[in-house]
This record gives sequence, structure tokens and C-alpha cells, in this order.
Amino acid sequence: MENFVQNRYQNFVARIDELPDLKNLALKNPGSVAELLKRTLTELKTHFSENPFADQSAEIRFFKYEKPGFYSEYIFALELFTVECNKPHAEELVVKAYYEQELRFIRRFFDQYRYLYQYYLLDGMELDVIYFTAGQKQADLLLPDSPDADWEFSSPADFLFAKFLALERLQEYLMKMLYPSGLSSGVGSSHLRWTGDKINLVELAYGIYNTAQLNDGEVHITDIISWLESSFNLKLSRYFQMYSEIKNRKSVSKTRFLDHMSKMINLHIEQGDAFVPEKPKVVSGSKPGVKS
Repeated sequence: MENFVQNRYQNFVARIDELPDLKNLALKNPGSVAELLKRTLTELKTHFSENPFADQSAEIRFFKYEKPGFYSEYIFALELFTVECNKPHAEELVVKAYYEQELRFIRRFFDQYRYLYQYYLLDGMELDVIYFTAGQKQADLLLPDSPDADWEFSSPADFLFAKFLALERLQEYLMKMLYPSGLSSGVGSSHLRWTGDKINLVELAYGIYNTAQLNDGEVHITDIISWLESSFNLKLSRYFQMYSEIKNRKSVSKTRFLDHMSKMINLHIEQGDAFVPEKPKVVSGSKPGVKS
């Protein structure tokens, strides 16, 4: 079941990439993405009507991680189209002020749903049955209305989590427009390369963010990702999707890389000069050291 959904998502993203760009804008037509989303969700609903969820945990996984991934592609296409179409044709300072205003709108949305955004970031589980199973009363939970009227194939918070994914991606785009990364310059970028699995670096970034190690916690995950990209001369494209993969790991611990790091530090303390660093096992499909 999980492989079926992952295959459908990969196919969905590939078909979005194949859509022609709008004239004069390197953007996908939100209407075309919406039509593609509608067809894909219909396929998923048909599949699940014929092959019901094995248990409640499978249902929660779908509405918490998998369906939001599909919906976020459309929300991102729509939000990016809106931002770029409304961008003023003016001098650079005016355009920068416009992008900064859009960033404030995004952060205001995260603040508006602060509790659930923290629940999303920390991968909370206590309220999963309420937020991510079908048939719950959305109006009682003070959540934004979903455009999906099919309540048999929706949960109260799946659309909100999709919007979190999309707005994080839009936030990354705006940050890159405001502060283009000079990947070929900067201290350390000429000789230090991240040669491990990219998902490990994303895990490290969220570890730094969630423990408020930079700027007394007054920093967003996007800033940390950009800093790591610049420092190690690579691109962590779709890092939000890697984070979803981390949250969706089926293991005793989801933080495999940080656990390995802790183990190796303790081993170094015990063995002293005799210690030899050990490379962690690859934990995702991304290729170590490959720039994208």
C-alpha cells in the first residue's frame, strides 16, 4: 500500500514537471496542476475503496504524510503564481520589500496556527486520531476549511499540513530571491564538501533548529538550510520532503543520523586516540555527495 502511494506521488511530480511553463514566467499553470491533482486523488480514492487501510496507523500515515504531499504541490504552484504575478515592476529595493512582505504573511500564517505548526515540526502523535482520520468534525477544531468536499477521503488537518509543506517551500523560494546563495564563495566552501547522505544534513538542520542553537532560537529552518547549503556547496532541494520522510520512518528511532552521531562521540570518548570514525549507513534514496 505504501509503495503504491509513493509510486503515484513520484509519477504525479514527474507529470507536473512535464507541464509547459507559462509564457514569460518559469511557472506551472496552477489550473493544470489542479486538474492533475484531481485525477490523481480520484485514482487514490478508487484504490483505497478497493483496498481499505490495513489499520488505523496506515490511515493516519496517509492523511498525515502522504496526501499532504500531493496537495502541497498544487498549493505551492498556486501561491508561487500569485506571488510572481503580483510582483511590482519596479527597482530592486521595491521588489525586495515586496518579497519581505510575502515572507511576513507566511510567518503570520505559521503563528496563526502555532500549536499545530509545532505539532507538525515536532511530529507529534498524541492527537493523530483526531486530526488524521476520516469522519472527524473539522469545524470543532478551529482549522481552515479544506477545498476538498469529500469528507470520506479527508481528515481535519491533512489540508493544513499540506499548506505547511507548501508555504515552507514558498518561504525557501522567497529567501533565495532575497539572499541568493553565493555557493562558490564563502569561508570553507572551497574545500569542505558534504559527502554523506543529504537527508542526514536535513536531520542535522532540524536538530539545530529544534534546540535553538542559533541566534537564541530567533531563526527559521529555511535560514539554517540556506547556511548549510552555502557552507557545504550543495543544494538541499525539496528538503521539506526529506523531513517528511524522516517523520515517516518505521523504526524505533526516527533520528538515525543524530543517534549514530551520539554513538560515535561516546565511542571516541571511550577509545581516545585509537578511535577511527565510522561512516553511517545510507538511509535514503538520495545519492551521497551528489549536487542537485
